[in-house]
Amino acid sequence: MTEEQRDIARQLMESYFQSQVSGNMMQNRVVNNQKPGEIMVLYFISIHIQENSSGLMVSEISGKLNVTPPTVTQHINSLEAQQLVERHADPADRRVVRVRLSDKGKAYIERINEARLQMFAGLVAHLGEQESLLFAEMMRKASDYLLKQQELYIRGFTADGSNEK
Repeated sequence: MTEEQRDIARQLMESYFQSQVSGNMMQNRVVNNQKPGEIMVLYFISIHIQENSSGLMVSEISGKLNVTPPTVTQHINSLEAQQLVERHADPADRRVVRVRLSDKGKAYIERINEARLQMFAGLVAHLGEQESLLFAEMMRKASDYLLKQQELYIRGFTADGSNEK
């Protein structure tokens, strides 16, 4: 790798981590007394449930979000107390409890989505349409590449600096 390539790679790395920090700050802010984990659960449910679905099980949510079922249960308890989600017995197996958004929860997610969309519309105004489209394409390409490389990187990395083969 040339020195110029190293410098460009360093700039990419710094920009990437700066975007991660600002993205995490946006996600980790408490919105209307909801903890970040609660908002994450609400989003997950909103994305993964069809309108006529009976809902998701806590184990499905925890498995996909890679958090423990007790953590998801705590979030759901809080969200249910705020009337943002509803619990229902599974019609096929009454022992199974399913969770879905309430009408209030759906409206809340729509308001958050609209606020975020307005923020990104501001970014389009700041960058311009052409640069925004280019930025979106580059972010998709970078994200795809980094996701593919992440497993290889982690598998080959050792604490003592030697290469595992």
